[in-house]
Order: sequence, then structure tokens, then C-alpha cells
Amino acid sequence: MKCNILNIEGVIEYSTGLMLQKSALCNIKDNDAYDAVILLRHKPTITLGYFAKDRNILVSDTFLMKRGIQVCNTDRGGDVTYHGPGQLICYPIIDTHRKQLQEYKSKLCQSLIDLLQKYNIKAEEGHKKLSGLWVGDKKIAAIGYALKKIQARERTKTITMHGFALNVLDEMENFRYINPCGMPEIKLTNMEQILGKQIGFKELKDNYVKAFVKAFNYEINE
Repeated sequence: MKCNILNIEGVIEYSTGLMLQKSALCNIKDNDAYDAVILLRHKPTITLGYFAKDRNILVSDTFLMKRGIQVCNTDRGGDVTYHGPGQLICYPIIDTHRKQLQEYKSKLCQSLIDLLQKYNIKAEEGHKKLSGLWVGDKKIAAIGYALKKIQARERTKTITMHGFALNVLDEMENFRYINPCGMPEIKLTNMEQILGKQIGFKELKDNYVKAFVKAFNYEINE
């Protein structure tokens, strides 16, 4: 099975990321297109999932506006999280008939584990029943997805949206304005902090694509 890779350069609005996801979903629905993976970076944005509570944003809207941080409601699961330029964001748009739904989350986590292993970072899925990807007792990546049922020409399809945010650069100050995932006690980390150096996003994206196609057994559609 082939997969389209959409590598978005620069730093984009969260709303643009949603538009790209919906466009890829419609392409699968209307044209029976290949599954897609969208890799990008977002401008500073706090997002609220289905189960988000307003109290988990710790500062006022005016304060966030002055800091240039947007707040967006989303249709993914989970509570409050933050996206910013220091993260690698991945949105897999996958037909779960092709890739079994019950395996989806574990494969997505495995692709990240394999990526980080390449940088000699040992990560694991979950920590004390908490979701996400962890290095010891510190969270390095948030994972949250949504499922969309669509009626395509041949059959009803269930497509994944959203995905993960991997903390890459040591730019964590905006996390102070939220309770990540609704849990103020969570400790966070990032690749730069662990490695003592920055990793370029081009290199990181290239390495992630290799890890993704291996975990999900795809071929890249050139």
C-alpha cells in the first residue's frame, strides 16, 4: 500500500493544518486516493479536545493574545495541549480499513519510538496509565486523534485525523500557561534538552518518514 507524504515547510497557522487534513480526507473520499501523512510545524496555539476544561488554561485570553498565542477548539480526543514552532506535528490521514484501527495507536507510537531510538533516546508508550510518549517520567510527545466516517464510492470508510506533537526544541515556556492534558503535575521534556543540541527539522522529518512507513508497512508514493 502506498502513502502520500505532505511535507509542509515553514511555520503555519493551526487552521491551515486543519484545512490540509480535511483536503486529504476529501481526496480519499472522492478519489479513493492513497492514505496521507502531513508533517508540519504550527504557530503558537493552545488546542482544546473533546474533554477539555477551561480551567486548564491558566491565564486570560488577553494575556495569550499579547503573547501571540491562539486558542482553538478541535474535534480530537483529550484535554488541553499546546502546539508551537519547537514541535514536529504529524497528521496521518489513514483509512483504517486498510490499517486496522485497533493497531493504529500502537503503530503510531512505535513509529515515534523508532524515530527517537535513532537519536539514542529511549521512549515508551504511556506512563502510569497516562497517554502519550515518555522518556522516563517526562512526556516528550502528545498523541490525540479523531475518527471520521465518510461514505465513499465503494464503501463507508473510517479515516484518522490529528496525530502527534513531538517536542523537539527546548521552547517550552508556553506550556506554563496550561495544565497539559489537564494534569498540572506532568513533567515535560524535549529532544534538544535530552541531547544537548538542536536537531534540524528537515533531517528529523526525513527520519520520521522512514520510521512511519516501516511501522505501517507503506510504500511512499513518489
